[in-house]
Amino acid sequence: MAGRFHFRFETLLKLRAQKEQAARRAVASRLRQILELERRHERLERQISEQTSAVRASLTDELLDVDTIKLARHWLIRLRQGVLQTDAEIAGQRAILAQERAALTESRKETKTLETLKDRQYSAFVAQVQRKEQHELDEMSVTRFAHTALTAKGENP
Repeated sequence: MAGRFHFRFETLLKLRAQKEQAARRAVASRLRQILELERRHERLERQISEQTSAVRASLTDELLDVDTIKLARHWLIRLRQGVLQTDAEIAGQRAILAQERAALTESRKETKTLETLKDRQYSAFVAQVQRKEQHELDEMSVTRFAHTALTAKGENP
């Protein structure tokens, strides 16, 4: 029986798998950041809608307070700036996400290459072990046949 299977690049495979896991964590983290920014965007949009409704409601009052209207307008402008800033941040995060996904794809390819090589080498190892065992069985069969043939002729080995 042959020795155990040993893959020479096992350490490299582990390093590449760790690199792939790090890339996966980076992508997941980036997706969480994008999700949080999208939630902030929705929150700001909701605040804009509420503020607009409040301003419209205050315009229907008989007494108009100019300072309140100015303050409400200023607040709406700030909310809209927040929406624009959030949109820009989301776009930037998505660009970074695209790069991180490309790095993840590349690291996955590298890991898959080594895994495929390991599988092929293991298959070759198993085939070699099976050939060796078959050769040993053939040798035992030949020896047994020769022994039987010799004893049938009446000769002692």
